[in-house]
Amino acid sequence: MAKYFYEKVSAVAEAEGLKHLTIKADLQKWADEFRKLVELDGLKDKHLIKDVMDWVTTDDFWKTNILSAKKFRQKFGELALKMKVAQKPRQQRQPDPRDKEIAFQRWVAEGNDPDAFDWTN
Repeated sequence: MAKYFYEKVSAVAEAEGLKHLTIKADLQKWADEFRKLVELDGLKDKHLIKDVMDWVTTDDFWKTNILSAKKFRQKFGELALKMKVAQKPRQQRQPDPRDKEIAFQRWVAEGNDPDAFDWTN
């Protein structure tokens, strides 16, 4: 896990001009953080961990904020939730029936003929 995440983070850091932040990374410490995530924090779903790793290194905000295994572990719960929310298809806003009434009021307030108002759509 540590090597995989390090490679992903290094690629992001290099692309963002932050390569110096990952040069001195201690892979042994990174591996220990992932061990703690699994053993101490009780995260048994390694597929979820990988999915969050993949997501965090592509998300516009998080990819420059999570540059170590320690920070990944600290923020894992928040990251997993945000990933799930980001993956949900966004529901389109249902039109409010009051929108037409408001548009009609504006139409009349602008001095237009109420009988000429288009109530369709």
